[in-house]
Amino acid sequence: MTDKEKEEIAHLRRSGMGYGKIAEFMSLSISTVKSYCIRNKLTAGGGQMVCLECGKPIIQPPEQKGKKFCSDACRIKWWNHHTWLMKANNVCAHCGKPFHGRKDRKYCSHACYIAERFGEAHVS
Repeated sequence: MTDKEKEEIAHLRRSGMGYGKIAEFMSLSISTVKSYCIRNKLTAGGGQMVCLECGKPIIQPPEQKGKKFCSDACRIKWWNHHTWLMKANNVCAHCGKPFHGRKDRKYCSHACYIAERFGEAHVS
C-alpha cells in the first residue's frame, strides 16, 4: 500500500465511511482496509469515542485498550440494563437440566460440578 493510499484511507475513515465502502472505493481488500484502520486507531467520525451510556466524549489513554464508558457509574448502569448480553441458555453437563448463566459455565450448580468431577451418580 502506498503512502497516498494510506492518507486516502485515513481521510475517508475520519469522514465516517465504513471499511466496506472504503475498500470498494479504493479497489482494496476489506481486510486490508480494516486491519490498517485498527492498527492506526482510525475510527469513523473523527476518532472521538463516546460513552455507550451517556454519549459524552471519552479521552482514550495512550497504549491502553479503548474505553467504552466515561465512568464506572455509566459502565454499571449500562450493564444493569444489558444483562441479557451476559447470560446464555446453557445445559448442565452433569444432570442435563437447562439453566441461565454465563456462556462459559458448564454446570448448573456446585453439586453437579462435584458429582461430575468425582464420578458420583446424576443428581435429581
